[in-house]
Amino acid sequence: MFLKPKANLPDAEKSRIEFCLQQIAECIGFDRFTLPVLSRKTLFGLYEGKRNPQSLIEFVGDHLAHDVDGIQFRAVPKQATSGCGSGCGGGSCGGISGLPYQYDEKTRTITLHVEIDGDPRLEMGALINGVVGDLLYQNQFVSAHLPEMVDLAVAGTGLGMIRSNITLVKKVAACWDSTQWEVSPRPFLDCRSLAYANAIAAWARDDAKPEWATDLPSDVKRPMGKSLKYLSKTGDSFFEPQSRQSLLAQSPSDWWKLATHESVSNQVISIRHLESDGHLSDQQESLLLGKLRSANIAIVLHAVAATERMAFRRPSVASESLVIELRSLADHRDDQVRAKAMCALARLGKMDDAAVETAAVMLEESQRHLVFAGVYALSTLQSVPDHVLVSFDRCFVRRLRACDYELIDLFVVGYRRWLDDPSPHFKGVLRDSPEHLPIALETLLKVTDHLVPLRVGA
Repeated sequence: MFLKPKANLPDAEKSRIEFCLQQIAECIGFDRFTLPVLSRKTLFGLYEGKRNPQSLIEFVGDHLAHDVDGIQFRAVPKQATSGCGSGCGGGSCGGISGLPYQYDEKTRTITLHVEIDGDPRLEMGALINGVVGDLLYQNQFVSAHLPEMVDLAVAGTGLGMIRSNITLVKKVAACWDSTQWEVSPRPFLDCRSLAYANAIAAWARDDAKPEWATDLPSDVKRPMGKSLKYLSKTGDSFFEPQSRQSLLAQSPSDWWKLATHESVSNQVISIRHLESDGHLSDQQESLLLGKLRSANIAIVLHAVAATERMAFRRPSVASESLVIELRSLADHRDDQVRAKAMCALARLGKMDDAAVETAAVMLEESQRHLVFAGVYALSTLQSVPDHVLVSFDRCFVRRLRACDYELIDLFVVGYRRWLDDPSPHFKGVLRDSPEHLPIALETLLKVTDHLVPLRVGA
C-alpha cells in the first residue's frame, strides 16, 4: 500500500498560511499571485554590481505593477544591537534579528540599515519586503504591520527567492492552542512555513518542477518539494489564486456548506467562520458533532473553538449533545484537544462532577498547557471538593517554586472565590516553603476575581 502524500506542515498551520494568502490576494489582487517567480540570479543581477537600491525598488514596482514613485529611500549606518530584537517570543531564536530596514507608512519611507561589507542578501531582502509592505499599506491591508504577512506576500507574488535564502528564525514558534491564529502571529516565517509558501507559489503557477527552486537552501527546498507533490496530487488548498474567487465575504450559509468539503483546509477555515443566530438546525448540529468526532486533530480543535465561540455568544447553541461531546473530549488522547475542551467547558459554565475530577487530574500533568486548563477550569467554579483543593494546593506550591507567575495569578483567583480569607490558608500550605509566602500574599492583594485571559501562552 502506498503512503498518502503529506504536506510539510500540520493541517492547522497549513490552513493558516492559505487563509492569510487568501486575505492578501483579496486585498491586492489575485493577478499578482500568478506573476512569474523571479530567480535568485535575476534579482542579484540587478543589485550585486552597483548595489543601487533605487533600481531594485523600481524593478520590484514594475514586477508588481505598483507605483513606487512616492516611495522615499534612505540608508543609515546599522546600529549595534544586543540580544534578539525580532520579537520572537523570548529566548534564543537561533537566527539574525530581522531584515535591516524600517518602513514608515505615513511618509512611505524605506530606511535601510547598512553596514560596511554587509550581506547583500539582507539589503535586497529588506528592500523587496519594504516595497511589498508599501503595496499592502497602499491597499489598506489591515495586517500590513505584521512581518510574516509581508513575507507571505513576497513569496506569493514571485519575489521570495532572496527572502527564502535568509534564515531569520530557526526556532519554530509553538503555541499550545493552535486555533488562535490572530492571537499568536509569528514574527517571521520560519523555514517550514517558507517552504510551504514556496510550494503554494509553484503550485499556483502550475509548475510541478520549478527551475528556480534549485537555488533554495536544502532546509527549504526539501520540504517544499514534499508539499508541492502533496498539492499536485490532492489540490487540498483553500487558496487557489488561479480561480480568482473571493471567499472571505461569503454568507454564513455558504460557510456551513463549505464545512462539508472533503478538503481539510476548507473544513478548518470554514469551521472558523461558522455562525449561529442562536439555534442550530438539526443539520448544523449534526455537522458540528461530526467535526468534534473527527479523526483529524486540526478539525477537532477548530470545532471545539467554534462551539465555544458560538455558544458563548448564544448560550442556546450549547445543546446537550454538544456539551456531552465536549466533556468526552476532555479525556481525549491528544493533549491539545483535552486542554481545549476543558477550557471550553469552563468558559461555557458546563463543568459537571466528572469534568471537575478530570481538571484535578490535569493539575498533576507535566505539560504546562494541561495544568493551565485544569487551573482555569477549577478557578471558574464557586467551590470545589476538599480532595480537589488538596491537589490544587500541591500544584500551587509547584508553580510558585517554578516562578510561574501567570499561573500563580490564576490560582489566586480560585482561592479568592472559594475562601473568605485565603491568607491563613496560604500560611498553612506554604509552611514548608516560607520564602514563597510573600509572593503569594502580594499576588492576593493585586489579583481581583476577574479571570486572567484564557489564551495565556502555556
